[in-house]
Amino acid sequence: MRIRSCLLRARWITVGIAFLAALLALSGCLPQSDPVAILASPVISGPAPLTIGFNLSYSLHPKDQPMTFELDFGDGSDPETGTEFGIIIQHTYEEAGVYEAVLTVSDAEGRQGIDRLTITANGDGPQEGTDVGMTAPDFTAPTTDGGEFTLSDTRGQVVLLDFWGAWCTPCKNSLPHLDELVSTYEEDGVIGVLISTDTVEQDSIDYLTQNGYTNFVSVWEPGGRYTPIAELYGVLSGGNVGIPHTFVLDRQGVIRWRGHPLGLAPEMIEALL
Repeated sequence: MRIRSCLLRARWITVGIAFLAALLALSGCLPQSDPVAILASPVISGPAPLTIGFNLSYSLHPKDQPMTFELDFGDGSDPETGTEFGIIIQHTYEEAGVYEAVLTVSDAEGRQGIDRLTITANGDGPQEGTDVGMTAPDFTAPTTDGGEFTLSDTRGQVVLLDFWGAWCTPCKNSLPHLDELVSTYEEDGVIGVLISTDTVEQDSIDYLTQNGYTNFVSVWEPGGRYTPIAELYGVLSGGNVGIPHTFVLDRQGVIRWRGHPLGLAPEMIEALL
């Protein structure tokens, strides 16, 4: 089943351009003349039959040239094709399984952009892991206000999970951006969680308090850079991922984005709301 609905709001134009700028700045390797395919959906997992609303609105051409698209749903059904990108295409996965939806956009000169989404149509959801498209590993840890935080309790919310430390200057430089994102979207169901890698808990408390960062859940446990949560997520202790490092989880607890927090565009969050 496919239902197409036009998104007439002009803000999608701004959304696409802003997200493209962030994407190009991060990658440093995307040719500026190539079309950019961005395939978004608030939900990518659930019991079968599972209906997914694929949002094509973020895709655009850096030179504002006309494009065509082909959306392959990955389940053997006929692809959807067209030229109108201000739409949402709904598709139902009737059988349980894991599918890869592929969006290919092309311009008149044959240049292409490709993006993919992994769709998991079963009651268990994607397997656990720290890659995009996987269910974020669960954990329970103490908070700096004397409470306790369990990640799985946030299901139904979009989570910005950021690894940081008061000892880390780039981490402190990125906090204003994260704070603005949480402040802007918290009423829509976004929660920010800071995982401290400070050796001393008070260092985290003092820095957040002195700078007025009150919108976050602040988590700290013994271990500093080798805290169990950092090891669970392969940050610092894993040797290949430094901080700051942010994971964006959708309402089902699936990782939809990960990277340096300054590369997290508001449009990425809006696509999950």
